Amino acid sequence: MASAAAAVSLPTGLSVLTTFPDLLFIPEFVFAFLATLTYVIHKGFSLLRWKSS
Repeated sequence: MASAAAAVSLPTGLSVLTTFPDLLFIPEFVFAFLATLTYVIHKGFSLLRWKSS
């Protein structure tokens, strides 16, 4: 078991290019969530304004 834990290390050389895009998914999901949340809030207030007019 100790050898499996020791095998995990940071990528070096060209392997950095294959693993770095995986890190980019986190900001994409956060931005998509925030954009969707902002849109839903905006639609809710727009609906309330439309109903009151």
